[in-house]
Amino acid sequence: MKALHACLLIVAAVCVTSENQTEDAKPKRTAKSPINEEKGVLILKKGNFDQALKQYKQLLVSFQAPLTPDFHRLMMEFTKAAAQLKTEASKIRLGSVDVSQEKELAKELNVTASPFLRFYVSGDKQNPIICPVLRSADHIITWLKRRTGHSAEVIKNTTQAETFLLGDDLVVIGFFKELDKGTVEVFYDAATDIPDLPFGVTKSKNIFAKYEIVKETIVLFKKSKKSEEYEISSHTSKEDLVQFIRMHEMDLVTEFNGTTSARILNSVINNHAILFANKSEEHYEEIYMAFERTAAEFKGKVLFVLMNTNEHRNGRMLEYFRVRAVETPMVRIVNMTDSVQYQMQSGDITTENVRAHCLHYLAGKAKAKLQSEPIPKNWDKKPVKELVGMNFEKVAFNEKKNVFIMFYTPWCKECQAFFPLWEKLGKVYENHESLVVARIDTTANDINIIFLERNPSFKFFPAVHSEKVIPYSGERTLEEFITFVEGQVELAKDVKAREETDWDKFIEEQKLKETVKVEL
Repeated sequence: MKALHACLLIVAAVCVTSENQTEDAKPKRTAKSPINEEKGVLILKKGNFDQALKQYKQLLVSFQAPLTPDFHRLMMEFTKAAAQLKTEASKIRLGSVDVSQEKELAKELNVTASPFLRFYVSGDKQNPIICPVLRSADHIITWLKRRTGHSAEVIKNTTQAETFLLGDDLVVIGFFKELDKGTVEVFYDAATDIPDLPFGVTKSKNIFAKYEIVKETIVLFKKSKKSEEYEISSHTSKEDLVQFIRMHEMDLVTEFNGTTSARILNSVINNHAILFANKSEEHYEEIYMAFERTAAEFKGKVLFVLMNTNEHRNGRMLEYFRVRAVETPMVRIVNMTDSVQYQMQSGDITTENVRAHCLHYLAGKAKAKLQSEPIPKNWDKKPVKELVGMNFEKVAFNEKKNVFIMFYTPWCKECQAFFPLWEKLGKVYENHESLVVARIDTTANDINIIFLERNPSFKFFPAVHSEKVIPYSGERTLEEFITFVEGQVELAKDVKAREETDWDKFIEEQKLKETVKVEL
């Protein structure tokens, strides 16, 4: 699901002065240069970031790495929000930073992930407001308005309350004695952080009576009917309310679609059990009922989601999970913190099997599902060997061969640009006795290695008895790759020799112990 939490916005770079000017010859400027923008979004970088903070007192900045699968869709939503703010003559501006280009700025601001939204107020560079994941223009606008103004609609009478409830399938209303002080402030704070839901607040006695509310209470209404209630007190925190709302906003089983996707992805429950099924198939109802019956037992621990494989708009999701129609129906649990998938081993989707799978997963006994492309024909006949999930470990962790591997994403232009260079490196070592140059598509093949950097990445697997992985962090040129490889090959010889010496010593010690036991 890490791909669901994907990236926004476009990169632009503009020269402010001529490249031919020397530093001494540059004229002194008395006024700041205008910050370039694209479709209403400020293009920010290290050279103009501080200027932007001084110039715009309310600045929402998106730190992004482009060329990701959802880039264009999310960029469109961000630019739509920027256009709407401009139309409304709002003082709030939106800006973007390409963290793949502005690495020094990202490091200075301690931006460690993408996408990453931060709201800078009054030029305070050190204490920005961390923004939740916002996937639509409407949610961006709502969050900003709630942050800078009222975060909940004040409901004054029962007619207004009825109209408010009809505005959405799920709404949240806070019932309070006072609307400008006390516990209501916690409610306002929670509303600010949940921009995808309508929030209302009231102190009307008639509305209290109509919905049978006695104490100060937060109520979730689903399709205009009371669903869940939470009595608020002086000890209630914003986090408590957010947890309550996010936990109970879903049905027992929530179908993934354009309306529910943000709620699913923003859920505080990180364990998602997903039923991949075709709603038009003959036995669908029977399968769904078994899935739904299980959901009630694990409410609050596992979020149950339906993915209709017959819905063409879910195609990207099926591609992300690498689910083929011929494999469905199936159930997988996905850990949203690391995107690892755990597929139910039994093909029969029954209440008993789904329940057993959930219990197995929560107990930490479920086995992660690793996927692989078929091993290509003649995969090892070219200078650069083609690896897949099924042959990766056998090749990479080979005590007789050093292996230098490029990890790539096929649609990444930066990765594609390295292919010719990697072929040249492969030809350099094509006949080497102990070195293999290889590559692997990480989008189609799962491997048990944690990646902290984005593709393309390069890792060296030394020819030693222990399983070691050495990341490459030098300059990405043919000369530097060769220098690195030569040094690691020699180092691997020394490490392997020490390993064998230590092993021989261990064997001799064991033999001596056995001899002593016999004599005794």
